[in-house]
Amino acid sequence: MKTLITRRMALWSIFSLFGASACSAAYGAGGYGAKVRFAKNTPIAFPDFDLTYTGRRHVATKVYPRGFDYDDFKISRGGKDITVSWSAGTGDIGPTLFEFGGHQFSLELRRAQRFSGWLKEDELVIEKK
Repeated sequence: MKTLITRRMALWSIFSLFGASACSAAYGAGGYGAKVRFAKNTPIAFPDFDLTYTGRRHVATKVYPRGFDYDDFKISRGGKDITVSWSAGTGDIGPTLFEFGGHQFSLELRRAQRFSGWLKEDELVIEKK
């Protein structure tokens, strides 16, 4: 009986460990295809770049005076940096595509295709194409 309980506890610990790492990384570490938590001005190291959320901005135009909200991210590594902006625009919640270091990536907020569901306000998913 004691052996059965010990085995169950060991299996539960292993599943918990893998489940947590596959679903959501902690601030500061990022993996492709995983839900990653982000916070303003907190760098997250991905294998090919560092990502830092720089904040949300509102842009209104003459064509659309109500404007759009953009979430901006700084992508950097080795002295090179770019800004990637994500917006739901008129309600099309899809990934923003970008290129860095000769590779294609996508950044998803609010809804992730891989998980077929909604993301939390402080979660994102990066895919390497």
